Amino acid sequence: MLVEKLVQETLGIKDHRVVRVEGNGCGLRVYLERIRGRRLPCSRCGKRSPVRDRRGERRWLHVPFWGIPVTLHYHPTRVICSKCGLQQENIPWSAGKSRLSLPLITVLAAWSRLLAWKTVAEMVGLAWGTVRSAVESAVQYGLEHRDTSEVFYLGIDEISVKKGHRYVTQVYDLAQKRLLWSGEGRKEETLDRFFTEWGPERCGRIRGICCDMWKPYMKQIQAHCPAAVMVFDKFHIVKHLLQAVDEVRKQEAFELRKKDPDVLKGTKYIWLKNPWNLTPRQKERFGYLVRLNLKVNKAYLFKEAFRELWDYKSVWQAEEYLNKLIWWATHSRIQPLVRFGKLLRNHREGILAWFKIPLNNGATEAINNNAKQVSHRCHGFRTTTTYISNLYHCIGKMPLPQTTHPFL
Repeated sequence: MLVEKLVQETLGIKDHRVVRVEGNGCGLRVYLERIRGRRLPCSRCGKRSPVRDRRGERRWLHVPFWGIPVTLHYHPTRVICSKCGLQQENIPWSAGKSRLSLPLITVLAAWSRLLAWKTVAEMVGLAWGTVRSAVESAVQYGLEHRDTSEVFYLGIDEISVKKGHRYVTQVYDLAQKRLLWSGEGRKEETLDRFFTEWGPERCGRIRGICCDMWKPYMKQIQAHCPAAVMVFDKFHIVKHLLQAVDEVRKQEAFELRKKDPDVLKGTKYIWLKNPWNLTPRQKERFGYLVRLNLKVNKAYLFKEAFRELWDYKSVWQAEEYLNKLIWWATHSRIQPLVRFGKLLRNHREGILAWFKIPLNNGATEAINNNAKQVSHRCHGFRTTTTYISNLYHCIGKMPLPQTTHPFL
């Protein structure tokens, strides 16, 4: 098979042909030309239209053949479309103004989901910036062609990207476990950008949103999705409870520092663990501590009682039990528990919403771990914009540009 025929087969072109292939020490230069007499598709609507004129030569980097660099050369033409007017033809191997061919974009993007960008660049013999351009083009294509018609349940969380409380807000599709949107910051304006980009029509289809009790998130959800049920993530609620129990332990250890400084020393995880996860040594010490009538033991009993809330099946039973827990916490005279009881009282509706739509951010936390692995694999990113592009690419489950030949 001639090199010209090989190039034409891998590009899958029908309205163009390979005129010649020139080779030198720097690689192969492939020159293409349109087949005369044929109408070419409009780049905007795809309708075949008569040719008007030609533009200057453009060049595209193509997939290397056996490690030999390949460059495509072509003079794009303009067509007179009856719908769109004077437009450039739709070039089958080109993605907008990118200087990379679609097959090369697909190859680099596919490898970049598995390997660090620097590793991919070294494998193909290209610069790191070329791989970044390929990923950005693939992300742009994926955002335009992904299907979001069946997104009904969202999970909202944030991940840390740098020291100094630098965050990225993540919006996930809980059903398909994919990243829908990522934006720099953890402010009210950050989530407002998502809902504005998402649009009123898609916001109206959302049935439930799971998030933590972060006021900026709550305000934007109520403003843009008033019909959606806002469910507070139960794992974040339990996290607040464990922090309260540990705070009780610290305060009581400080109070007992003169009388018996060793009584609560090394007991942090005895109070925070589930009873069935205690080691034999921890069980033995726990049996001794419960006989001392400590405040932290009362907080521990409340923690175990709170666990039973999630076992209820009906909303009214859960509400009745939750009211008892709130009364218990607010009348315990133990300040960390009192604050937690007020937290439950102020967010009662969002907590009880779990019994209507049992959403949680368990899948969100798992995807967050994948996001951290993306960063570790590439040894971090200098800019948040580049990091967000890689997040879209790796955990967004977006389609890649379709090519005639897979190359992989």
